[in-house]
Amino acid sequence: MNSADLGGGAERVGRELHQAYAAAGEDAWLAVGTKRGTDARTVEIPNQAARSGWARAWMGLADLLPQQGAGFHLARALRETMAEPMRWFSRRRGEEDFDFPGTAQLLTLGGDAVDVVHLHNLHGAYFDLRELPRISHRVPAVLSLHDAWLLSGHCAHSLEFGRWETGCGDCPALWIYPAVPRDATAFNWKRKRDIFAASSLHVAVPCEWLADRVRRSMLMSGVRTLKVIPYGIDLDVFRPAPKEAVRRELGLDPARPVMLVFANSLRDQTWKDGAAFRGALERLGASAAGAQWLALGETGEDISIGNVTLRRVGSEPDDRRFAKWLQAGTAYVHPARADTSPLVVMESLACATPVIATAVGGIPEQIADGETGTVVVAGNPGALARAIDDMIALDSAAHDQLCRNAAESARLRFDSRRHARDYLEWMRELAAAPSGAVAPADRHA
Repeated sequence: MNSADLGGGAERVGRELHQAYAAAGEDAWLAVGTKRGTDARTVEIPNQAARSGWARAWMGLADLLPQQGAGFHLARALRETMAEPMRWFSRRRGEEDFDFPGTAQLLTLGGDAVDVVHLHNLHGAYFDLRELPRISHRVPAVLSLHDAWLLSGHCAHSLEFGRWETGCGDCPALWIYPAVPRDATAFNWKRKRDIFAASSLHVAVPCEWLADRVRRSMLMSGVRTLKVIPYGIDLDVFRPAPKEAVRRELGLDPARPVMLVFANSLRDQTWKDGAAFRGALERLGASAAGAQWLALGETGEDISIGNVTLRRVGSEPDDRRFAKWLQAGTAYVHPARADTSPLVVMESLACATPVIATAVGGIPEQIADGETGTVVVAGNPGALARAIDDMIALDSAAHDQLCRNAAESARLRFDSRRHARDYLEWMRELAAAPSGAVAPADRHA
């Protein structure tokens, strides 16, 4: 189960695991809050249909109105204040919204008896967290965390704020996603704590950083097994290729360094270290500033910052095409304020492109500093600039060694087949185990 079948990293991980289970011969189906694809084994959780007749009537009326301009605002008011006024009022108080009645049907949506349920992102306005105890006591429930939302009173990552360990309240950052309009974070934290205490969960995380946070959080009261299972990527797609040949294919100068970054890293977003990255660009030496800088993920005019000109490269929905940009790189730069275990870091390493990234979340576990890339402290433009300058200044032999190290590290650690196999073996073990059985050694695996 996941928030959607198509989307970002968490949605992709969930979809690919679902496909791997089916390919291994299991009768697997995927339940989602929003279905965007056409897979017949993907079903949408019927939250709308499960609402009261009053709520459905008002929502139906809202759907008839123009969904732009004044019509949009009126439709929104009807859906929120008329259809379900108490739900609207609780959200206005800052209480997290768990009112998604279709969740009660989760275990019957596939039509057959369920042996084990694999839960992914539980935020995203589709899942009633209060159903977690009932679900987890009916069948073994594996919960894969992709961020830290379950550990706090509202936010997916708490940045430098530590109140998630002690009960939240007096939140200094209500704006962090998922944002809340008022401070009910202590109420949200206690409600989650009580839900987890009544649950029986097998929790998986992609990195030790998040495992450590789980152990220190109120979620731990409901955890029977905790495993670290790093993400995997398709190493048949993300693999090394001759950099000069790929650069020619992409219309780049094969002789000049190519520096890669996602365009959203230039902006002041919650999770991106945009200010530090822009500051680093302004501090670069002539060699690094004169590299071919590519801002991935957006189209538009070139971006000039200091002596650096970044060419925008649009989104590449085809993984093989996207891999070519990574294969062409001298380095990929990932300036983040918060992150868990970004897929693009693994994909870059697998394409034999070293990574320069900030030391947040699980990123230091992905990159061997000085061997497959460079890890710098977050929020420090000078340190980031020095890391970029140093990468450009490497002689060809040293850079080639970094590239070989990156590809070998990815081959040994980030194979999607290993990722799927680890989960599948665990699922089969849980499904076959007598009710209530769990190996004590697995509790903190």
